[in-house]
Amino acid sequence: MAIDLLIKNGQVVIPQVGVQQADTGVADGKIVGLYTPGAGPEAKASIDATGLHIFPGTVDPHWHLGIYNDSMAADFEAETRAAAIGGITTIVNCYRGKESYLESAPVLIETGENHSLVDFTYTMGLLTQQHLAELKSYIEQFGITSYKFYRNYQDDIGRIFGVSDPLTLDSADMFLILKQFAAISDKLLLCIHCEDMDLQRRIAKDLKAGGSENTLSYFSKTSPDFAETVSLMSALYLNDVVKGNMYAVHISAGSSIDLLEKLPHLASRGVTIETCTHYLALTEDSPCGLLAKVNPPIHTAADAEKLWEGIRKGLVQAIGSDNCPSNRAKKYGKGEGVWETLPGFPGAGMILPILISEGYHRRGIPLGTIAHVTSAGVAKAFNLFPQKGAIQVGADADFAIVDLNWEREVKPELFGANDYSVYDGMKFKGWPVYTVSRGEIIMEKGQVVGSPGRGRYLRRSI
Repeated sequence: MAIDLLIKNGQVVIPQVGVQQADTGVADGKIVGLYTPGAGPEAKASIDATGLHIFPGTVDPHWHLGIYNDSMAADFEAETRAAAIGGITTIVNCYRGKESYLESAPVLIETGENHSLVDFTYTMGLLTQQHLAELKSYIEQFGITSYKFYRNYQDDIGRIFGVSDPLTLDSADMFLILKQFAAISDKLLLCIHCEDMDLQRRIAKDLKAGGSENTLSYFSKTSPDFAETVSLMSALYLNDVVKGNMYAVHISAGSSIDLLEKLPHLASRGVTIETCTHYLALTEDSPCGLLAKVNPPIHTAADAEKLWEGIRKGLVQAIGSDNCPSNRAKKYGKGEGVWETLPGFPGAGMILPILISEGYHRRGIPLGTIAHVTSAGVAKAFNLFPQKGAIQVGADADFAIVDLNWEREVKPELFGANDYSVYDGMKFKGWPVYTVSRGEIIMEKGQVVGSPGRGRYLRRSI
């Protein structure tokens, strides 16, 4: 009996292993075989991948749909189309709200299933005592096993969200939550925004009193590298004390990589380090200026090089986009100055092009390493592996089939529904020619051919 799809004559990129020539068979949305070239079974359809590299579909762990735009549904439709162009087949959307997630989670899941082009799951922000009290219900009812600890909201949840039972989100909260998670399951993941707010707030206050500059380099000074690194160090140590499972989101500073090199025993188990595409491809001197304002800030070219070395050495295991869709009117809605410009910006679909262009071509980082940090490493951290992130029999048939030599300039057709990109005008070499999700081609030669609403919600279990 014929299988559904055979991908022929391609170079398969196995995470952390490397490249091997094989034909890949797909049936019922799953990988059913890796065959000696030319020895695959009869198939109903085929892709000739001669000259192309077959990566596992990218798993983007860090999205913020529905933050700045009015419609979560519209964000799902537009942003997952942009994701497919870049080879993304799974996203993890981070949601935060003051309400009980017993109320909002069903709506969020339904919205994604009705509008997403790719598979998805959620990380939920822990903001209130109620969220902690209901934690086991979120796990059992919705299969949500990752949660975010917003250290940047420390002591400020009550004011920002108007709740009467706020978490403090200080070191004591972090310790107690890591301990609570560890007591439930080692598969529960706490995603920690590492930024020491005592330092950041005092430094920013003193800078503001001395006069401001509307530049990225000035904004970088408001939360310097050591503010992140001090916070990361405390998180690593407390996680080690309780034998927990933590994920450090959007690490931006070279000093944080230095810390990981100096204290490898603190990151030897139960720790995943993420950096983001903008910290790798941009610097505080990039021409996009305050369009690239984000927390934590983008720092120097030396910081970016340290992050690249962190990827090469295996200290960084995951890459996210921190995709926060918006338009210029929203970004500058409170003003265009350094203090008024809103943090965050769109960036869907840029992970593989940046990692291949700047990592593989420019810096010689192996393709197997790139496959790991863009897919397998993320899937393992977020309790999705081996359904996602693997090219092996039984895994979902998710692939980014890449032409390593296809160079494209970032232009408006790659912006999604947004009217700007911080990468506007930059050229990256290495783009997907096909994106395959559960055996279905959803992008072909730069054109989206899949339909919104085909994406599935991914329940996770402990």
